[in-house]
Amino acid sequence: MNKEDLILQKLDSMDTELKSVRSEIKDIHSELKEIREDSTEVKINQAKHAGKLETLETKLDAFIDNIRERKADTSEHWKIGGIIVSCGVAIVSLILSILTRIGR
Repeated sequence: MNKEDLILQKLDSMDTELKSVRSEIKDIHSELKEIREDSTEVKINQAKHAGKLETLETKLDAFIDNIRERKADTSEHWKIGGIIVSCGVAIVSLILSILTRIGR
């Protein structure tokens, strides 16, 4: 083999390697593009979930406040009921007391 044949053979092998490297670069570029798209999708999903969590937190706070108000209202109802029952017992006692005095 002469030098020209060796040079041509070397150029052919370099051309093959170059094509292989270009193919690998295209594959890597495609993978990076997919990763960027996935990353963007993940960021969008994170933002959506953050918004949902804030909404859920707000709803939970409102629910807890509502329960507290109901508890306070229920407590007030029991107090009012107790006062009414006490007044009723006092009136019945007063009536019984008056009737026993009249009956003597």
